[in-house]
Amino acid sequence: MEDPQGEASENAQAILQTVQQQAQELQQLWEENTALRQVLSSRSMDIPPVSATTPRYSGDPLKMKEFLDALTVFFAFRPLQFSSDKAKVGYLISALSGPALAWATPLISAEDPVLANYSAFLTLFKQMFERPGVEAAAEEVLCDIQQGNQNVLQHITRFKQLAAETSWVERTFITLFRRGLREEIKDELVHSSPACSLKDLMDQSMNIEYRLRERKMERRRTLAPYQSGTFRASSWQKEDIPSKAPPTPPEEPMQIDLVRGPLTESEREE
Repeated sequence: MEDPQGEASENAQAILQTVQQQAQELQQLWEENTALRQVLSSRSMDIPPVSATTPRYSGDPLKMKEFLDALTVFFAFRPLQFSSDKAKVGYLISALSGPALAWATPLISAEDPVLANYSAFLTLFKQMFERPGVEAAAEEVLCDIQQGNQNVLQHITRFKQLAAETSWVERTFITLFRRGLREEIKDELVHSSPACSLKDLMDQSMNIEYRLRERKMERRRTLAPYQSGTFRASSWQKEDIPSKAPPTPPEEPMQIDLVRGPLTESEREE
């Protein structure tokens, strides 16, 4: 007869060995996972490829704020990819071109510690490309900005970029934006209710441009038959060509008397 205590002891030892083996496997998986994370964080994640939605920056002071704002939004929606300052700095540098890239290249060659501190890098970046006269320059451009050959949406985009660099009140922006529109749009704005805000004026301008574009297309479709020549030729041949007058019938002999009178006696005999 088997010993119950001995069998229970063997089962307990087997279970203990199984638990120890599983604990070792878990420890090994944890170490491998940690090593894998370190490898991924040390590779190209530091400098991800530049997205098509990220604008390039070449050093224009008027476009610096737009560039940094776009990066802030881009980083905010990708917290895992840009969890380190080094990744943010690397991405910013990869989006530079021209003079701005030439400024950052020596920092990379020297492995400057500022590359691992995003706030410190931004301070140097702004000191280099942010000028005290940016607001004055933006105000000067706004005073003379014209829509020209651009559509309203392009004009709005440029106007907002410059307006963000100034501290003027909205009423001034409304006046300057209206003054810079094309004449045909301003003519139509006369028939609209006055805009209460800059956004309302921009919306009105876009709607007017859309209606004018639709009207031009409609006019082309209406004039197409006349411009092709087919309609004009057929109608002109039927309606515009004057008809030839019928030939005058020859005078009857009896009508001669009505013109020169009766024949004399000698004429009659002859």
